[in-house]
Amino acid sequence: MNNKVIIITGDIGEGKTTKLLGIVNLLKNKSVRVVGFVAIGSWKNGKRYDYKLTDINSSKSTILCTTSNVAGFKKHGKFYFNQSAISFGNNLLKTNSQEDLVIVIDEIGPFELENKVWHEALKKHLETTQNTILISVRKKLVNNIIDKYNLKNTVIYSVSEPIENIINEIKLN
Repeated sequence: MNNKVIIITGDIGEGKTTKLLGIVNLLKNKSVRVVGFVAIGSWKNGKRYDYKLTDINSSKSTILCTTSNVAGFKKHGKFYFNQSAISFGNNLLKTNSQEDLVIVIDEIGPFELENKVWHEALKKHLETTQNTILISVRKKLVNNIIDKYNLKNTVIYSVSEPIENIINEIKLN
């Protein structure tokens, strides 16, 4: 497939999620169908404390990961991950391949490079749909993600790019 993939890139804490939310709101105002999620981070004492995985349509959210040791969460690096939140996110990404949508995934990174978390869902969209895929990727991982998924029709925007320029890149019905 030759999906258009739009990458919003920046460093940790630079505003990728905020930029995605702004884009999603404008797309919805233009009656574009959008599915997916954002991972909204919380700060405590100047450090990232947790991320809530939030459905961009219902605003339903669940803790994706936290620095606190929670029973049943799996430790990876400094965070403990909620496996049910990963299932929740993957369910949000399940769509009929015939639907005309913008798929939003915040974010694609180290886990996906290891074939984990959102890897299968992203791969399935790339293989079976013609949807526009809007993802956030840390600046230092952009080339790795493009190579891993053999992305051809990709446009990369810095988090500092005006939202209107990014919206203009998305095919509107």
